Amino acid sequence: MTTWYVWLILFLVFLGLEIMTTGVFFFLCFSTGALFAMLFSLLGASFQVELVVFCAVSLASILLIRPLFKKYIANQKTQTNVDSLIGAKAVVTEKIKVNDMGKVKIEGEVWLAVSKEEIDVNETVTVEAVDGTKLVVKK
Repeated sequence: MTTWYVWLILFLVFLGLEIMTTGVFFFLCFSTGALFAMLFSLLGASFQVELVVFCAVSLASILLIRPLFKKYIANQKTQTNVDSLIGAKAVVTEKIKVNDMGKVKIEGEVWLAVSKEEIDVNETVTVEAVDGTKLVVKK
């Protein structure tokens, strides 16, 4: 009858391991299995039934739920720093000539910019790439 304590401790241990290894979602599956086994224990199931529930829920979580979590997290990654500027719009503040640098203002900052075409002041451009300390832009 008191095996639910063991399942509670296992639930907390697996949950703690998952928190320490973020993005893996492996220990979360075992934590879920321990939680279900604890619920069955509280309902009066035998230890053998609890063990089968733990194994079945853990295995099902690994095979079905874990891939969904990993896919969801992979889609949630955002670009940071200068990579976030790629694809953004900027306004030309100093004329950009072919094979010569000009300046653009993006997100309140002024950057050196180059382009394969001539672009006049106050035109809106799109950032194609970041090359060192300058932006590669196009109309």
